[in-house]
Amino acid sequence: MTENAGGSAQMVDWEFAATVGARTAPAPPQVAAHEAEATVRELREGARRSTDLVRDFTGLEAGGGPEAPVLVVDRPGWIRANTESFASLMDPVVEKLTQKRGAPRPGSVTHAVGSRVTGAEVGGLLSFLSSKVLGQFDPFHGEAGRLLLVAPNLVHLERELEVDPTDFRLWVCLHEETHRVQFTAVPWMREHLRGLVGEASG
Repeated sequence: MTENAGGSAQMVDWEFAATVGARTAPAPPQVAAHEAEATVRELREGARRSTDLVRDFTGLEAGGGPEAPVLVVDRPGWIRANTESFASLMDPVVEKLTQKRGAPRPGSVTHAVGSRVTGAEVGGLLSFLSSKVLGQFDPFHGEAGRLLLVAPNLVHLERELEVDPTDFRLWVCLHEETHRVQFTAVPWMREHLRGLVGEASG
């Protein structure tokens, strides 16, 4: 296991998981520089437009706190974002389980090897998923969460389905904005989900 910032042991080497995932992620579709820039701009604009469209259609008002940042990411960026969220969500649960069960801590070498093996497994899974996810609302990042849009996956699927890119990108933004509103318009939902995860250590 590795040590986190607070000094407690980790069961997963999250940094290693991110590295493994990024190195083994499938190659993205070939996109010219100007097309990549236009895709990022359109996704950011789609996310901005979606805020009013979802509010007007659902009648739900997002919470009055800060707005969730919109991150247009590549596959390695999506992998790293998820290792960060998994670490913040799972490490406290693992630590609680370890303390409750009074499990003896193996030596530092065993910790390091075990956490890297687990990190490699997590990284491999995220590598596989990194080419499948179009967008994601991450409710556990900071106070407002964050919206992730995986640009190469959208481009790949647009080409495969031969759909209008503008319409498709807006549809994905609307879908993810709906998830954001679900979490922020119902303030207790995020902590409720975090509590359900914590019950695993009960």
